[in-house]
Amino acid sequence: MTRKKFASDMIKKALVNNDGETIGVIVNFVVDTVTGSIKSVLVKPSGPDRYSDFPMDKEGRYMIPLLRIKPFRDVYVTDVKKKGEVQKI
Repeated sequence: MTRKKFASDMIKKALVNNDGETIGVIVNFVVDTVTGSIKSVLVKPSGPDRYSDFPMDKEGRYMIPLLRIKPFRDVYVTDVKKKGEVQKI
């Protein structure tokens, strides 16, 4: 089953990690101009923490693949680790 969302529903929503810590706020998207599909979600960091899983664009926003984000109530969740943190097993 395909889940459908409007991009406008995602803008200004918080992105949190699995521990409930806020990573930042969704501010924009990177779209493949050939297929029209969303490749990445741009997230403005909410603090100085650096999450090593994701690259940053030239404006300092995280570029998080859309497939790594899942909706949960009024926020979106992704599984990430902070820079220098060992992945929990």
